[in-house]
Amino acid sequence: MGSTQVEIRQLVRAPIELVFERITDHEDMSNWPGVGNCELVEAGQPRNGLGAVRKIGAGGLSLYEKVVQWEPPNRYDYTITKGLPVEHRGTVQLAPVEGGVEVRWTVRMSSRIPLFAQLVGLALRRGLAPALAHFAAQTEQLARK
Repeated sequence: MGSTQVEIRQLVRAPIELVFERITDHEDMSNWPGVGNCELVEAGQPRNGLGAVRKIGAGGLSLYEKVVQWEPPNRYDYTITKGLPVEHRGTVQLAPVEGGVEVRWTVRMSSRIPLFAQLVGLALRRGLAPALAHFAAQTEQLARK
């Protein structure tokens, strides 16, 4: 059994409420680099919140992720429920910092298949950093309007 952790941090120069609203807009993730499509398949409370299930197409895979913790505007957690043979928990935390909001996206995963979690982690690390940079640029542009 193998496990790994990936953590990416990104500064977003925008109000925390806007950052949280946008980072939890599951359907808008379709516009992120590396994400083929993302759709909300089950609404939560509120719509994108606790219990929401999103289907993400990326790298030829279809992953189903469920929101399992919801603390606006500071945090949400999700798990993969279908699509990869891993135990996966993602935590997205927002914290006010000088000049904006720090987004800290942490993913902890494990798999019974040797080295599988590490390989998935490597791919995630390569894809998540540019996706969050894109998200930051888009959100900052909206904040300036």
